[in-house]
Amino acid sequence: MAGGKLSGKATETVEFLDYVLRQCDHLAVNVEEYASAKKSTQADWARQSIARELGHLRQRAMVKNLGVLADEIGRLAVQAGGGGSPQMKTRILRDGVVSLKAACERMRKATADADKADQAERAEAKAHTTEGE
Repeated sequence: MAGGKLSGKATETVEFLDYVLRQCDHLAVNVEEYASAKKSTQADWARQSIARELGHLRQRAMVKNLGVLADEIGRLAVQAGGGGSPQMKTRILRDGVVSLKAACERMRKATADADKADQAERAEAKAHTTEGE
């Protein structure tokens, strides 16, 4: 990341969010496979695969203590597993993956910005304590 190094915790969070962004791309491909499935068995398999991937991703987000992101992923997993027409489900999944990707990008930027602000604040506080000596 240009402009300075992040703390260990922030680096770990940003790396996980990068992983989630890559998974969003993979999920988008799976959604398109679901949308183009000719047989209902193929569509069911693709939908179950999407729901399973989202479940694993949600669990990993909870382990990383990213509850807001885990909730968003969980909502999409419930929508993927629920009923409805294939056209409606395709639209919901497409919109959900785009929304998830946008949320990850916002969270990634916010994490990096907050860490840089925290580091600047700590550096300023350290400079003030060394001046007083």
